[in-house]
Amino acid sequence: MKRGKLIFIVGVIVAGTAALAILLSQLRSGTPEPTSERVHPFVTTVAPTAHEGRVTIRGNGTVRPLREVTLISEVAGKITWVADEFVTGGAFRQGQEVLRIDSTDYVNAVTVAQAEVIQRQFDLLRAEEEMAISREEWGLLESRTGVQRQVDSTELGSLVFKEPHWRAAVAQLQGAQARLRDAEARLERTRITAPYNGRLRNKGADLGQFVGPGHVIASFYGTDIVEISVPIAGRDITLLGDLLGGGTGTTHARLVARNADGDHEWTGSIHRTEGTLDESTRTLNVIVRVQYPYEGNGVRPPLLVGTFVTAYLEGRHFDQYYTLPRETLREGDVVWVVREDRPYVQPIEIIQEVEDTLYVLNGITEDGQVVSNMLNVVTDGMLVRTGMN
Repeated sequence: MKRGKLIFIVGVIVAGTAALAILLSQLRSGTPEPTSERVHPFVTTVAPTAHEGRVTIRGNGTVRPLREVTLISEVAGKITWVADEFVTGGAFRQGQEVLRIDSTDYVNAVTVAQAEVIQRQFDLLRAEEEMAISREEWGLLESRTGVQRQVDSTELGSLVFKEPHWRAAVAQLQGAQARLRDAEARLERTRITAPYNGRLRNKGADLGQFVGPGHVIASFYGTDIVEISVPIAGRDITLLGDLLGGGTGTTHARLVARNADGDHEWTGSIHRTEGTLDESTRTLNVIVRVQYPYEGNGVRPPLLVGTFVTAYLEGRHFDQYYTLPRETLREGDVVWVVREDRPYVQPIEIIQEVEDTLYVLNGITEDGQVVSNMLNVVTDGMLVRTGMN
């Protein structure tokens, strides 16, 4: 009895399982197969920005003096006086006295030379008088005898008229005057003066020191004009325009110097290029000049020699050019442009790259759509969905 009941239960389970399987099969066969819809890639695009005018070339450089000299003693002696400004960094105006060397011997030499000049002037007067007397006596002799006599002569002149004596006196006076000028020049050289407006970089002598000819007194640099050598590389070189031909001009340059209290701006002018590429860096140096850099305006500090500055130079003028984000550039100087929801490869002419910005001359238009994001797979002419940045 128990065995028959067990068989019955097992049969019910098997039958139920089979019925469930048939039902599930029928339900599966009645459900329609889902249809897959193809999704096109999504790209973000940007519109080029149109510009007109000069492009700006950016570079860096260090302020250097236009003129710098070494002050050297031309005479020997002890330094007897120095100016209060005779210190490192001391400022001098053109012609201002820097120091003096003991002039006693040179003053005496001038006095002796002056005395010699006076003596030679007297000798010349006496020679002129004797020559005049000789000519007068010769004329009286001819008038008394009524005979014209032959006058002996030499390359130096007539000996009868004492012309050689006069010529010798003239030469001796000229020699004495030359020696006086030499003595006065040596005396003048005991005073060292500033050759132009500037400052002392360092000094090589001081009060009480004995110096000789050739001794370095100090190094001195001008402060009226400074120069900044700005190295330019790559595409930016072609943007220099007429300067590449060796021309000079007054093209402006904006200089930014960063100090502890912030950035300060100066205006300079592009003076020239050095004309040759640096063999190690392949750069061309553009020389920018700034006038009166040490004259502050009450707000900004002086533009000191040695200051590191960023220069913004005015380059070539273009009637129209465009800017794009650097992320739009693809290998080979090309970009992807979208026309009627399809991307196409477009070569472009890049004239400049500044940080994250491309400057483009040809290949795109202001109303174009340029792809800015990267796609894993993209083919020319495929359908895409677009969205503007």
